[in-house]
Amino acid sequence: MSRVPHELSDYIIDFLHDNPKALGACALTSPSWLFASRFHLFRALSLDGRARVRSLQRLLHAAPDLGLYVRDLAVSKLSTDSLRKHLVPVPSAIDHNVETTFPRVLALLPALRTLTISHTDMNCLGALDSLPLSSVASLSLSFCQFSDFADVVDFVGRLPTLSALSLSGLTWKDERRAPHAIPLPALRTLALGRDLDLEHIFEWLAAAGVHEHLTSLKVRCANAHDADLVGPFLAQAGTSLRELDLDWSFTGDQTILLPDSVSLGDCTALSALSLRFPVHYSAHLPWVAALLATLAPAPQPLRSLACDIRLLGNIDAAFDWPALSAVLASEAFAGLEALRFAVHLWPGVHRDMGEVAALVRAGLAPLDKRGLVHVAKA
Repeated sequence: MSRVPHELSDYIIDFLHDNPKALGACALTSPSWLFASRFHLFRALSLDGRARVRSLQRLLHAAPDLGLYVRDLAVSKLSTDSLRKHLVPVPSAIDHNVETTFPRVLALLPALRTLTISHTDMNCLGALDSLPLSSVASLSLSFCQFSDFADVVDFVGRLPTLSALSLSGLTWKDERRAPHAIPLPALRTLALGRDLDLEHIFEWLAAAGVHEHLTSLKVRCANAHDADLVGPFLAQAGTSLRELDLDWSFTGDQTILLPDSVSLGDCTALSALSLRFPVHYSAHLPWVAALLATLAPAPQPLRSLACDIRLLGNIDAAFDWPALSAVLASEAFAGLEALRFAVHLWPGVHRDMGEVAALVRAGLAPLDKRGLVHVAKA
């Protein structure tokens, strides 16, 4: 029987990357297929609850070399109460207490690059300063509870190779310890989502010098106070920012103005800008044109502008289209290559996508004639 070259068998197995059952069969077929099969089987793991954490510990205890394949790890739904409830001590080499199990699991993942933790009481992970995280480059924390805000700062500060950070829904019980902000010189991408105390977060990030090297920022503003906090950080980070994504989730049927503290004037290296916002029933949004008007001409002009709109009302009445068109015709947007509108049509909006697209194209007719305007249903 002729043998299939390794290069060809690996290439074939790559096509099965999203089929765990087939990959498992390949791993059992031939020793020469084992590496490629394990590469896809263990590259990204998701542990939902304490039982999955203990299962992974048992697997790694039996075959530690499997940890070398893991690049992405997501854990969720871990809490101190649920972990301790109904636990029965069992004599075993495997520790059933996740507060000690999780650090041991991480210690067996030396190539881990992405760590995602969600809906978790961080106290159940044991002493946070004992977690081996030196290889992690991307960290996402969402809806996690800490004992103290300083614990958030300490946890993130222990990642020397961190280049991407995403935070949302973080809470903490106390603020007894003064946080010691460790510099994060490798951090380039930052995403700040919903339900965050932005005042504490921005104070920490500024102290850690994040603004000096940041190239991509995504942040959500739910009110004018949030916007007032974002403005100064934009001024600090502006010269290094290449990509900016602003989620302007102001609610209500009202006229929404641009706060005086918010400007793109310092964003001299910006190449891509995304704006996300709702259009309520009687809302008027002069802040959009006002924000764009603050962008100054730069040697490397803005290339891409995207608007992600949750449409609940009248898009034609929400904007001052002549003012918006005039701003986009200014020198600051001379290098614009695409203006994209992604529209979420909410129930009750008495227009179809064809009508919405026609209104946008008519409002921005000069840019549409240049082939820059793209409108699509999100």
